[in-house]
Amino acid sequence: MKQMRFLGFLPAFCLLAFASAIHADGECDQGLSLGSASGEFGETVAIGVTLDSDSDVQGLVAAADWSAAVATGLSIDGGAALVGAEIVESRIEDSYFVLGVVIDVNGQGPDSIPAGAGIDVATLSLVCGAGDGGGAVSSPIEFRNGSYATIDGGPLLDNILVIGGLSIGPSDGLCLSAGEVRCTPPPDRLTAADGGNPADGVEACGSASVLMTNNRPVEGFVVALCLRGTGLTVGAVDLGSASAAADFFEVEIADPSLGFAAGVVIDLLDPFVAEFAIPVGSNQEVLSVTYCCPDRPVTTPPEDHALDLCDGELGDPLKDNILVIEGQSIGVSDDLRLDDGVFTCSYIQVLVGETEFHCSARDGGALSASAGSEVEVCFGIVTREDEAVGHAQSDHIQGFSMAVTFCDDLTCQENLDISGTILEALGAEFVSIQCDNDSGDGDGREIIIGVLIDALPPFEGATIAPAPDVQPIGYVTFDVNADAECGSCCPIEFTDGINGNGRVPIKNLVSAENKSRSPAAFFNCCVEVLGEESFYRGDCNFSLGGSMAVDIADAAAVVSHLFMPGSWNFQPGCLDACDCNDDGRVDLADSICILQYLFQGGRTPPSPGPGWDPDNQVETGVGNDPTDDKLGCPDGQACELVGD
Repeated sequence: MKQMRFLGFLPAFCLLAFASAIHADGECDQGLSLGSASGEFGETVAIGVTLDSDSDVQGLVAAADWSAAVATGLSIDGGAALVGAEIVESRIEDSYFVLGVVIDVNGQGPDSIPAGAGIDVATLSLVCGAGDGGGAVSSPIEFRNGSYATIDGGPLLDNILVIGGLSIGPSDGLCLSAGEVRCTPPPDRLTAADGGNPADGVEACGSASVLMTNNRPVEGFVVALCLRGTGLTVGAVDLGSASAAADFFEVEIADPSLGFAAGVVIDLLDPFVAEFAIPVGSNQEVLSVTYCCPDRPVTTPPEDHALDLCDGELGDPLKDNILVIEGQSIGVSDDLRLDDGVFTCSYIQVLVGETEFHCSARDGGALSASAGSEVEVCFGIVTREDEAVGHAQSDHIQGFSMAVTFCDDLTCQENLDISGTILEALGAEFVSIQCDNDSGDGDGREIIIGVLIDALPPFEGATIAPAPDVQPIGYVTFDVNADAECGSCCPIEFTDGINGNGRVPIKNLVSAENKSRSPAAFFNCCVEVLGEESFYRGDCNFSLGGSMAVDIADAAAVVSHLFMPGSWNFQPGCLDACDCNDDGRVDLADSICILQYLFQGGRTPPSPGPGWDPDNQVETGVGNDPTDDKLGCPDGQACELVGD
């Protein structure tokens, strides 16, 4: 059994034990309806549960079933009409669902679903079965009375609406309209699956599969796959696991840079076995193809190369992609689907004995900051073990120079913080930084860093020893200009031949064994400019609903964040918004603040306000937090959010 719990848990759904009422005129003014939907085997389909009523509805029970051989239950989720409902109990099983709703219990929220037609009550999600090799299958989805309970051992419930405190069931004129789920086989398909060489770039070649989806046994097939002149080549083509027993296999590769054509017949040799074919299935590997990446510098970023299934371009004579089914060729004109793929070539290698320069955030992640704020950039170095025999020390760094340029939206604070870095650990004796923030001097904005580990007597030969990971050498703080464009990314790049505030051009170099050499790779970075944190005070679930941004769900979100365990625990993307009373912390008082504002005439949450000014009866917009506290709002830094 699977159950979902929203607000409270009433095992017997006792609050819906209302007295019956006879529908006086016998006409169908109240009804529950189930929609219909179709999908391919394995897909999830959505079935709407809707309500028609000429009166306001205070609660309801809906229970329905279907054939689990056709589709299985995944979820039953409340629709728009249930937003704000105080009790929503549901149960979803493989072949049925039960839904019970009470809109208002304590008299402090909406008391009913307004009268109307086609009201969105819930969405039932079903997963179509995998199929048995036959055609489409379907099942009615029908309301059932007295068959199912919300919990094991609970009362079996009827489908009812609660109107005026009275329960209206089928015997009282409630109309129940069935729906249907229809599941169909996926179309026959050939897929060039994505692939790539090893991500470290040590090996230039890698493999990718050609996959087949078929609704009937396949006796043979042809695959024609084109490469589009980007330097990728075909290394080899082999039978896949689903076609490994084929009697005939032929590959044509006139030019490895253009692609290949391959033909396969499963049963060609005596004795002939009628059943010997690729059975019905989805995404079965019929070919395994080795592709080799073009020769590129090791610092080249990853490249994507198209794998295009193409008709009439390759082979002699020219070949089309086809499946052979019951002795007939099935191609694109017969609804065979062709799905192209991508092969990704990686070139960044682990270079023995080489050095890399890096810039990043302190934690190694992406860099971002709001316009008008500060951002800290970490500069780091990698020196790798050279594995040389003897006493060579080319992998031990005596010192280095870094030459860095950055965009006009940043201003460098001339300070290199080496606390906690390898330079502090080694007691580096010469550490220098220059910041040139003059954009008009002809060479842009620049940073020059110079470091020598052992610069003063007594000389002990201290060096930066090899390590597999980035070793930070210092942190530089930048001011982000207040007029920086939100959404832009300001580059910070290692650049040879700049002079900072001096007159001598500086290159990016390391010194080892008293010789200078250039790093093998540079990993530049950029600072993403975010918007200033903007939100509605009290909008803990960050719904951004304008005048309706703050509602009872936000009070529930605060409680869930503070007290609910495991998967029930809510993780706000904007703690500042949850701080309804603006005291710099999120606690139970903030949930009470939201409820008092909504339902008991309590004070309006402080600036930037909850989206509505009750004194002047006007809507207010998102704004920024005027209070300096430790709460953050990463979800409120989107560029489309504009403060008042």
